[in-house]
This record gives sequence, structure tokens and C-alpha cells, in this order.
Amino acid sequence: MITPAAGSDSRGASDGHGRVPAGFAALVLALAALTVGMSAGEGAPPHEGNPFRGRQQFEEKRCSTCHSIWGHGGTLGPEISVAVAGKSFYELVGDFWNHTPQMIDQVNKLGYPWPTLDPTEMADILSYLYYLRLFDEPGNAVRGREAYARLQCASCHSLGTRNASVGRPLDGFGQYASSTALAQAMWNAGPRMQQAQVHTGTPIPQFSGHDMADIQALIRLEGHRPGRDVSVQPLPNPTRGAAVYRNKGCGTCHDGSGRVAPDLTQSTLSKTASEITGLLWNHSYAMGARMGAQGMPFPQFSDSEMADLIAHLYFLGYTGKKGDPKTGETVFGRRGCAACHKAGGGAPNLAAVATRTDRAGLASAMWNHAPQMHRTMAERAAFWPKFEPGEMRHLAAYLETFAVKPGAKPVRQPGATPPARPAK
Repeated sequence: MITPAAGSDSRGASDGHGRVPAGFAALVLALAALTVGMSAGEGAPPHEGNPFRGRQQFEEKRCSTCHSIWGHGGTLGPEISVAVAGKSFYELVGDFWNHTPQMIDQVNKLGYPWPTLDPTEMADILSYLYYLRLFDEPGNAVRGREAYARLQCASCHSLGTRNASVGRPLDGFGQYASSTALAQAMWNAGPRMQQAQVHTGTPIPQFSGHDMADIQALIRLEGHRPGRDVSVQPLPNPTRGAAVYRNKGCGTCHDGSGRVAPDLTQSTLSKTASEITGLLWNHSYAMGARMGAQGMPFPQFSDSEMADLIAHLYFLGYTGKKGDPKTGETVFGRRGCAACHKAGGGAPNLAAVATRTDRAGLASAMWNHAPQMHRTMAERAAFWPKFEPGEMRHLAAYLETFAVKPGAKPVRQPGATPPARPAK
């Protein structure tokens, strides 16, 4: 028998009529674990920044005065969980920068000092904002009922008053807030399920959008189980997930220029946990057939391995693609950076800033410099430079070419004409 595995991610669920189940309060405890349930390093993603510290920084820097998360907080600024949905590190930095003038005006109006961020604090807050989207929006049981019928789940599985004898009952999964436990059980039973579906002529279900989250909401609402409490699952751990990815040999097919399977970095970009679980299931049939033809065993997951793997895949999108320095040089000129940041322009020497080769250092320097630049731009009646999607990573790649070792003198300032080569 397959037992439900510990998983990760979601929050509460609606029954489709605006009512929230009593178990929703338990889900809040899972979010509280972002600050009190784990040590500073535990569960942190394998990239810079710690989302658990970032949650605390978000409050200490008074971000919640203007911004809400899932409807809780201020309303002067954008809803954060929507505004940052699926955006990579540099896309978040670019959005921060574009939004800065309005933020500065509002902070001044409220009488607050500008909240400076050192590189560690910047990395923590950005990783927290990205981590938020790992948690799904509440599933909807009405949509779940439609998906359950469309995917013909009832032809094999029993749920509540729906009886079937081919597959295992789904009621027990109602104790979980997340669909990850259900997804792990489906994956482990996948080859057997798919063989039975092919034998009976039943279409192999293909999930899309929020299907998994919605079906999970239906199971929570209609499943028969003792009590109605929701089990708070462990937070997913991207670091452990990276180890699962290696140990299961996922990279053999999914990595490198010669890969024979989809690029998971691109496939999972901007997807929530339940959407990723659906993608993994959709891919499992073709994957099982290919592995069987090569005599390879189909990978099985236990404990929180599926949840951790999904967290790892989710955070691949946070890193984003490396920028192009040549394109960044064009951005530097087009956005007017060279007018002030070239030699003698009166603005900070960006070559000196670039001695910090980490991304958070550059983002921190831009953020802390913003109020001074805002005043200068107002005095000159100049327009605030705004970045289009993708431009920030190219600009960062360009500035990184000026990075020098501590104590050494930069060869030239960004935007300056390179020195002429001596004649031979």
C-alpha cells in the first residue's frame, strides 16, 4: 500500500461559496514557521538569501505598512504575492527599482526614514518574496469537482460517497493542506495506474492549471476521515531537493545540451507547487516508457522527497539566466546611466560598486542610493529610468565586467571610452 507522504506548500481552501474550512487556522501555523519554526540556515535554498530571515526583515523594515501578502497588510502599495509572482532575482530587482520613486514619496509622506538594506538583508527579503509563490493559492472545491469528473478519477478511486474499487480511497489525503502528498502517492503508483488505464481504455489524465490544488480542496471538503483537522506539513527544503534531484539521476535526462527530456528550469518557471506536481505527473508516462525501454528502474519517492524536489525545481527560476554584458552596455547607455555615472559625472563610481561580484551587493547599492538619486533627478527635472523585463540581468552582467580585486584600482569607469591601444 502507498502511504501519504509528508509534503509542503499550500494554504487554506475555499469550498467555492466563500467559506473557509475550520482547518485553515492550522495552515497559518505553517507560515509562522517561516520565522519561528526553523533555525536561520535550515531549509534555506541553495542560492543566496534566507526566506525565513526575509520574513522577519519584511516586518522590521515596515514593508507591510504599505504592502499586503495574501490580503494581510497595507493597501497603499501592490499586493506582494501577486506583484512578485514567478519573477527571478533580477526581475524582482528591476521591479523594485521601477517602483522606487513612488515608494520614496510615500515613505516621506508617512514620515518614515528610508529603510536601508545591506546585501544580506536584500538577499533575504528577495528570497522570501520569491518563496511566497511556492505556496499555492487556495484550491477551489467547485472547480475540483469539475476536474475530478473531467479526469475520470471516480472510475478508479473512491471519495466520500463515491465508491470505486480499482484504486485506493482518496479520503485519507484530506488531512493535508497541500496536494504534494497526493502527487507523491500518484507518482509512486504511476506505472501501475497507467498500465491499468491503458488496459481498460481509460484516458491517462493530464493536469493543467490549478487542477491538483482544486482536487485537493475537494478531497478536504468531501473525504471521509476522523475529525476535520488539517495536518501541518513540514516546510519544503530546496537544499534537500537538490540532493534528491542528484540521487534520483534526474539530470541524466533533463540537464545539458544533449538532454533527451524537457528542460525543467524552463518547464517549471513561474509555476506554483501544485502546478509543478501536475507537470511531473503529465511527464511520468512518457518517462516511465523511456526508462523501461532502457532497463532503468522508475524512481520512487518517500517521506518529504517529492516536496523537497518541487521546492528545488521552483527555486531554479529564482536564479534566472545569466545576462549578456554587451546587451548590458547598451542598456547602460539607453537608460541614461552614463550621463551621471561616468567619470566626473558626480554620481557614485559604479566600478567601485562592481567590486562586489555578488548580485545582492549590487541590488543593495542601488536600493540605498535611490533616495539621493531621486533628489538629483527632481532637481534636474529628469525622468526616472525604468527597466524593461530582462534588462536588469544584462546591466548586472555588464557591471560585473568592471569588478576588481579589493584594494586594486579599476581600469576604467562604466560608460567611459576604453583607452586606445598603443600603436605598434
